[in-house]
Amino acid sequence: SDNQDSLYELLKVPADLAVVVGGYKSANTTHLVELCENKLPTFFINSADKILSKDSIHHFNRHKKEELTSTFLPEKDPVSILVTSGASCPDAVVEEVIQTILAFFPDAISAETVIKEVRKSVLSE
Repeated sequence: SDNQDSLYELLKVPADLAVVVGGYKSANTTHLVELCENKLPTFFINSADKILSKDSIHHFNRHKKEELTSTFLPEKDPVSILVTSGASCPDAVVEEVIQTILAFFPDAISAETVIKEVRKSVLSE
């Protein structure tokens, strides 16, 4: 429920899309996907290697129960991306997803800075 409570707060901040990282059979992660889908284009992935390019992502469609390849990042600058994960998703997997996405934006804040800020906010809760 901590992840869900945090996600409700994140969904108050304007974003262009959401990336939810976690196991496709995880009820917790699937609920996070459901919450995001109510507000944003949402991509449900279990690892960074599902991000094929800036233009393409291989993600799980919870309605069809299959992986699909879709257009990924919008053609705009800046792009605001909400990234969240299921409770059992390892931090290292989430960090790899963030680093993969940030690599498409050379002028973006560094992955290390983003990860430090996320960790700092988690520790202060």
